Amino acid sequence: MPPRGRPGPKPNPGARNSRHRTDERPVTYLPPDGCQDDPPPLPPGRAWSEAEAQHWRELWQSPQAEVWEDSAFPAVAALVVATSTILSGGRPSAQLIGEARALMSDLGLTPASMERLRWVIGEPPTTRAT
Repeated sequence: MPPRGRPGPKPNPGARNSRHRTDERPVTYLPPDGCQDDPPPLPPGRAWSEAEAQHWRELWQSPQAEVWEDSAFPAVAALVVATSTILSGGRPSAQLIGEARALMSDLGLTPASMERLRWVIGEPPTTRAT
């Protein structure tokens, strides 16, 4: 009787497209206390509610905001508007909910996107000399 198991060659972690390959990209450690910078002012061109302004401040104080660049401003503003629309009552469209989900992912605000971006909230591990 032949041996059981997966047919084919043994896994090769060194192969370019191997699913057994380890991720060698560096990990970015985010401050557990969040971003300490002052949040940028809300974008002009819209009357922002107090709840939206509070959500804006909370997003810019998150640990992820520490690594956002200026190009994140429109995405954060769009997320605030989408969230406000979803939470304001009524029946939000599936498209709006999907857009909010995509914005959260793009900004690294979900566990899956943090893993994909290799962001970790916390201090880097210390290496001990032995």
